[in-house]
Amino acid sequence: MVSEKIQSLDQLLEVLPQCSGSDYVDIAKDMELNAEDLLPYAFWSKEFYTRNCLARTDDYELLLLCWEPGQETPVHGHGGQECWVYLVQGLIEEFRYDLEEEPAIQLNNKQRVLLRESKLSYMNDDMGLHSLKNISEGRAMTLHLYMNPIDKCRIYDPAIKELNWLKTEYHSYKGKALIDGMNKST
Repeated sequence: MVSEKIQSLDQLLEVLPQCSGSDYVDIAKDMELNAEDLLPYAFWSKEFYTRNCLARTDDYELLLLCWEPGQETPVHGHGGQECWVYLVQGLIEEFRYDLEEEPAIQLNNKQRVLLRESKLSYMNDDMGLHSLKNISEGRAMTLHLYMNPIDKCRIYDPAIKELNWLKTEYHSYKGKALIDGMNKST
């Protein structure tokens, strides 16, 4: 479906509504976005990485995650959906885990992946769980394309060694902050 590289957010947002099935894979592989193009949607917090929704339909969800140095996700799944992660800026470390639920929940670290700028990662629940961490000295930004939106996902709680369902939330929507305490400083 996509015959040319996606080189701007506007181009991506124009193409996504026309996509289905394997089109999302083609788009994710053919992106070359720069950080400046995404800055109007980038919100930051010193306390947590931010989840900034750029677009959402019944078929897909496009999020920009903004990370201060050292910020990381908990170990989590994707609510049954597919996820492509494009590293816009920084250096992200991804850990992937096999999950054993019987007789008790146990995570087995199976792979460490370093995401570098303009590179892509893919994850779905059949592959296990994963976590992401900004290991850059500065800020990082990742663009997440989900085939179908994710309203809840399983999060691993290491303190009690249990998986719990967590409702996902946005910190901004289409460039408008939804909570206090975030800034747009570059």
